[in-house]
Amino acid sequence: MKIFVQGLWHCGTVISASLAYLNHDVIAFDDNNKTISNLKKNISPIYEPGLRQIIKESLKKKKITFTNNLSRLNLAKVIWFTYDTPVNSNDEADSSKIIDNIKKTLKKAKSGKSIIISSQLPVGTIGNLESYSKKILNKKFYFFYCPENLRLGNALKSFINPERLIIGYREESAKKKINGFFKSITNNLLWMKTESAEMTKHAINSFLATSISFINEIALISEQTKAHAHEVEEGLRSEPRIGRKAFISPGTPFSGGTLGRDVNYLSQIAKNLKIKTNLINAIESSNNNHKKWIFNELEKIIKIKKIKKVSIWGLTYTNNTDTLRRSFAIEIAKWLKEKKISTFAYDTKVKSLPKEIKKIFKKNNSLLSNLKSMDVLIINNKSREFLKVSEKIVKKINKKLIIIDPNYFCRQYKKSFGQNYIYVGKAINKDKIKTKEKKFKFNFKNKVVLITGASKGLGFSVSKAFLNSGANLVICSRNYKEIKKTFLKLNKFKKKNQKIIYSATDISAFSDVKILIKKTLKIFKKIDILVNNAGVYGPKGEIENVNWEEFVKTININLLGSIYLCKELIPYFKKNKKGKIIQLSGGGAASPLPFISAYAASKAAVVRFVENLSEELKGHNIDINAVAPGPLNTRMLDEVIKAGPKKVGKEFFRKSLAQKQTGGTPFKKVDELILFLASDLSNGISGKLISALWDKWNNWINHKDLLNNSELYTLRRVIASDKGYMWGDK
Repeated sequence: MKIFVQGLWHCGTVISASLAYLNHDVIAFDDNNKTISNLKKNISPIYEPGLRQIIKESLKKKKITFTNNLSRLNLAKVIWFTYDTPVNSNDEADSSKIIDNIKKTLKKAKSGKSIIISSQLPVGTIGNLESYSKKILNKKFYFFYCPENLRLGNALKSFINPERLIIGYREESAKKKINGFFKSITNNLLWMKTESAEMTKHAINSFLATSISFINEIALISEQTKAHAHEVEEGLRSEPRIGRKAFISPGTPFSGGTLGRDVNYLSQIAKNLKIKTNLINAIESSNNNHKKWIFNELEKIIKIKKIKKVSIWGLTYTNNTDTLRRSFAIEIAKWLKEKKISTFAYDTKVKSLPKEIKKIFKKNNSLLSNLKSMDVLIINNKSREFLKVSEKIVKKINKKLIIIDPNYFCRQYKKSFGQNYIYVGKAINKDKIKTKEKKFKFNFKNKVVLITGASKGLGFSVSKAFLNSGANLVICSRNYKEIKKTFLKLNKFKKKNQKIIYSATDISAFSDVKILIKKTLKIFKKIDILVNNAGVYGPKGEIENVNWEEFVKTININLLGSIYLCKELIPYFKKNKKGKIIQLSGGGAASPLPFISAYAASKAAVVRFVENLSEELKGHNIDINAVAPGPLNTRMLDEVIKAGPKKVGKEFFRKSLAQKQTGGTPFKKVDELILFLASDLSNGISGKLISALWDKWNNWINHKDLLNNSELYTLRRVIASDKGYMWGDK
């Protein structure tokens, strides 16, 4: 379908490019000649990951044209208004210019066209435009209000793959006319009355603003009561009526204008209607009050030591964008300048600065530029780039550095910098206590745990750990004699009320898996936890020389065995509305393991299966994670040493010999991680590859949000959009 998109800044540019990407023919209009000239050269007015690549490909395929010729609008069946609604320093919006531009276009447009409006406008605007068209212009248009839901830094994905589209409409015939077009974007369409759609946009943004203001006030109270605000946050997220996606992370005040704009819209509408809205009116006041937090902290620091230089990481109000609109970092820099403190700033996305802003601070070329001479570092937003800088490097450069990280984003700095690491909600004197990694006491009383590959090594060790924590066990392995022997050993440790059953099960045979699950449910009536531990190294050597039957057998055990168990057990977990799956991974999952290809490939596949399944299981209260145990001294290690350097490679053989001598990773360390992931303490952690050796998982209970938003605990993948590309995947 041919679409005329009007208004090319953030919203319009993204929507135009996305529609072209979805194979529509797009005429993109703006009356700014420079904007059009630049877009024709693939120079976007804003930065958005993948945007330039899509525009480039769409121009090449002639799916999009940029124009300042308004008369071309009648070539299209649909006119889509996408003006960004400007706000002043008080988050107040003047929509009059946008409405005037819409009216100007409607005058030139032929009757019968579908009109979509996504600009943030006060509720009732669409109704007024409908009346204007009918009474003044004597034209018939079909109006739709589709509030934009574009998240800066993730705008292309949120448009091309939206969770849903809200569409306000008036006439059923109009809905039928354009339904197919909207379904080309998503099948999940939420149709409602036009005024309801307009109000929904106000309500969503105001609700998000309320959530942010609320948690920031909770954080301020926490500071004075020795509560830890981020522990409170996790408590809130654990409440099903609130949920994991809620905007309740203590940190910076909301800025950028988007949320504040709708809060002000509602306040003004209510005022005009003479309706008291005490809560809505308080949101802005609370947010403005919270802005004082960072200035108060800076004042405290100034009283203690003389500050000459401050560095700010992140100029934009949110990460992965280049817009400086209503940036809180700019407000901080202005305040510092008034105090005669030199400010240096770094933001990789902001390529150029307006003249008035250049006067406020100097721009650094890297995160570590001038850090040695800085007194204070302020981490303004949540750019992933900041997480890549080790706290050891920062500490080495400047031991006396004071770090203000309102969002608690780079919390890895907390241990190294102690009292010099400040964040919203930090409990008084809490950091004076030398903290050690948390040791948890797990209680699995009345829980039923199914453990595969349990006869020896890690399988036996983790079985014993669960048994000592009160669990009932189902243990299995392929060899009947070995698993019976293990059963007799474990039987000595069980308490009166505990029960263990064992089974000789070949997990690579789906029929065996079905029998195992059926037998377990018959005896215990339930299964709470699955530990997929069974695995083999398989054949060793160059791929062209290995025994192919053994190669396939390895894949079947390591990969298909895990899949079979999940496939058979997940329906029960879903019915029970909870479940825990721990999948043992291993070497080769995150890096190559030459000469042991079957093992490495199967373990990498297992991790990706875990990631995929985690996405499928969202909303079912089922967590699935992969554990990388590190180098274990088991019979698999003996196999490698026995095979020799010619088959497994000199380097891996050397490492294996050294491991044999030093002892490798203690089983206890892996046991503790598995028990943690099986417990309620890890609820919400899912789809991750976690190292028992390297990852400081003991403290993750305090910052699950960081864990869940990090790509470090996956297959360490880099997707196209991370590099600013869209490679044809929707």
